[in-house]
Amino acid sequence: QCGSVTYCVPIPDAFTPIIKLKMHGVSIDLLFAKLVKPLEEGQQLEEAAMEDEVLKNMDDRSVRCMNGFRVAEMILRFVPNREVFRRTLRFVKCWAKRRGIYSNVLGFFGGITWALLVARVCQLYPYYAPSQ
Repeated sequence: QCGSVTYCVPIPDAFTPIIKLKMHGVSIDLLFAKLVKPLEEGQQLEEAAMEDEVLKNMDDRSVRCMNGFRVAEMILRFVPNREVFRRTLRFVKCWAKRRGIYSNVLGFFGGITWALLVARVCQLYPYYAPSQ
């Protein structure tokens, strides 16, 4: 129990199981995956998640959950300036939500699609500021 969480709903039967929650007024979709084997001594979870070996023998739902993290990490590796990318993506998501065009469920672009588009623009124009 946490007083700052005002909404918490598990959705275990979804294509990618999540827990939807709202903490300090921020909506969060929390993914979870079951690792097949434990981490080795001193191994960091973030490093292990990026290795293809970790996906072997993992159930399909857990693989989909892990791929979300893996794709996000790969995007961050390929943008020239992470801070500019994050600021620009935050703005674009806010812009899309205010116009009602941010939703995979309704047929519009969702988070990963916007992230890929912003990442590509950041690659093409590495010296632009988020406001440009």
